[in-house]
Amino acid sequence: MISLMQASLLVLAGGDSGRMGRPKAWLEVGDTTLLRYVVDRLAPTFSEVMVSFAEPEQLEEPVPFRIVFDRKRASGPLAGLEAGLEAARNEVLFAVACDMPYVTQEVAQIAIAAARRCDAAIPRIDGRPEPVCGAYRRSALPFVTGALNSGRLKMADVAAELDVTWLEGLDQQLFRSLNTPSDLERFHAEFASQR
Repeated sequence: MISLMQASLLVLAGGDSGRMGRPKAWLEVGDTTLLRYVVDRLAPTFSEVMVSFAEPEQLEEPVPFRIVFDRKRASGPLAGLEAGLEAARNEVLFAVACDMPYVTQEVAQIAIAAARRCDAAIPRIDGRPEPVCGAYRRSALPFVTGALNSGRLKMADVAAELDVTWLEGLDQQLFRSLNTPSDLERFHAEFASQR
C-alpha cells in the first residue's frame, strides 16, 4: 500500500516545444502520451494531481486531471508554477516539467520533505539549479507573482529570492529532459527495452 503524501503534483505542460517541433505533452510513449507517462509515474503518491497549460488551445485531447491555465501568457514555466500554487489544495506542491520522464517518486518525496521547512527544495546538479523539478510551498507564491508582474520570467532568478533547500548529490540522469527529436528517440529506445 502506497501512502499518499499530503502534497500536490503539478506537471508543467505549457511549453512551446520549439526545438522538438511539436508540443511535448502529446508525444507518443508506447500506447500513451509523454504527459500521461510522467503523471502515471509520479501520481500514485500524491493526494492531488494538476496539469498546467499556458492556454486552453494547447489541450489536444481530454486530460483526466485538474487543469490550470497561466494568468500571464507567454511567461514560461514560472506562470505555470504560479497557476499551480494558487490552485493547490495542499501547502506543498511538487512541480515537474512534462519533458522530464526520468524523475522518480523518490526524488519527489525527498523534495517535498525538504520543502516543509523552507519556501522551496530544488535539485542542483553540478552547481546548476533545476527549478522546473522541485517542491514549492505556498509561501513562494508572492515571489513568483511579483517576478511575473515585473517581467522577470526566469525560475532561477526567483529561486535566488526564496529560502531554498538545495538538493545536492542526486543522479543527474534523473533530470534529463527531452528537448530534441534525438532525445525522444533515445528515450523511446530506453522505454522499449524496459517493457
